[in-house]
Amino acid sequence: MFEAVFGWALLLFAPLVFAYAGSSDLFSMRISNKVALVLLCAFPLFAWGVDMGVDDTLPHLWTALIVLGGCFILWQVNAIGGGDAKFAAVAALWLGPHMTIAFLALASIYGAILAIFFLVVRSRPLPGAFTSIEWISRLYTNSRIPYGIALAASGMHLYSGSDWMRQGIEMLT
Repeated sequence: MFEAVFGWALLLFAPLVFAYAGSSDLFSMRISNKVALVLLCAFPLFAWGVDMGVDDTLPHLWTALIVLGGCFILWQVNAIGGGDAKFAAVAALWLGPHMTIAFLALASIYGAILAIFFLVVRSRPLPGAFTSIEWISRLYTNSRIPYGIALAASGMHLYSGSDWMRQGIEMLT
């Protein structure tokens, strides 16, 4: 019974948190610290559940710290938001060193597509029917781009091919 429940948790937990982070950034233009904290605190539990040893865990931690350091620099120069920086770091913790470069590259591609989309949309007048919808109006008038959407999409994309997903499937079969 535990193995089945844990298998489903492996399949669903991180992707659902990633989806929540992306949708949160879309609707509120921020990613709460609680999202990063949930992923951070859950990592040891999931690592223990799949028998991830210290030798396998440490590279995940180092990767997350390196990404956090790089994102801190980007935050200092106002290139990304603080929520994006923390979310990227905990996503790197989960994805590990072997997927983090792909995660960042894919997030950059998704982010570029998102930026082009917002440039095109913001270059035209907002239709009157949408002006009364607060979150759409905020997205339209704000000069920032909710890159948490790109980070979340990249994380979900790569998580589907991760060891976490593979082990969750194995537990369910």
